[in-house]
Amino acid sequence: MQIKNVAMIGAGAIGGVYAYSLHKLLGDNFAFIANGKRKERLEKEGLYLNGEHFNPKVVSSDEGTTFDLIIVSVKNYQLQSAIENMRNLVGENTIILTLLNGISARDVLQEEFKDNNVLYGLAIKIDAVKVGNKITQNSKAIIQFGDKYNKTMSEEVLAVKNLLNDAKINNQVFEDMIKTVWTKWMLNIGLNQVSAISGATYGVIKNTPELLSLVNKAMTEVMEVSKACNINLGDENWASVQDVIDSLDGDGKTSLLQDVENKRKTEVEYFSGTLIKIAKEHNVEVPVNEVLYNFIKAKERNYTD
Repeated sequence: MQIKNVAMIGAGAIGGVYAYSLHKLLGDNFAFIANGKRKERLEKEGLYLNGEHFNPKVVSSDEGTTFDLIIVSVKNYQLQSAIENMRNLVGENTIILTLLNGISARDVLQEEFKDNNVLYGLAIKIDAVKVGNKITQNSKAIIQFGDKYNKTMSEEVLAVKNLLNDAKINNQVFEDMIKTVWTKWMLNIGLNQVSAISGATYGVIKNTPELLSLVNKAMTEVMEVSKACNINLGDENWASVQDVIDSLDGDGKTSLLQDVENKRKTEVEYFSGTLIKIAKEHNVEVPVNEVLYNFIKAKERNYTD
């Protein structure tokens, strides 16, 4: 199996980083999915990555062409509209790869596209910041992806890996993608939320013991919930998260902080909001995340009401 044409829905910071490499490899065999004014703006302005301009093709949801691979890189609260926008572009053999934060997006997509292979996926060690149509990215970002279990890679996973390799996109396939997705979720719950309430860049957090302690306490609660859910995050997962934090560019900002600064709706419901619900089901206390959740919801309400 060879992937010959790829579409991406979501032209934010993360989507833009990977769109650059895929467009460079595939040319017009890569396209963004967008409609209306968003389509017009992308076609007219394109995007910049670290000062380099690129202008990929843009297809609308009603064009009817299908793709070998569709990468979903939107916010969680945009997922349902993204599903409708990509529905006519999903063919019988289309592979779908999600890069959304949190632990629920893959299952939502698989429920909608029952006959397609929807892969688990996430972007790690990414410190991309987007202002207007200009994106800066400094660290060596990695896509981690795969089926639920990958002791032996499926034909679809191998095809995506070959594509990412050809596009010079760093990637890893893990044997247990559930545990891998939870590990990234743990990082988001700690780092993203603390950055959003403090306004701190990665560098400030790493050099401020009080903030770093708060990140670790929020993540420790995820570890406890994972045990109650039989996910059982352990020392290896904790160490990998610390490695990611150490690797991030000091001037970078989390996506949650960028949303707060730009007065946009946040994904807090998919971070501590989801954790609190799962914790209650298993009678696990998560007081740090309850405080973070309420603080961020209050900030969000101040500019969205």
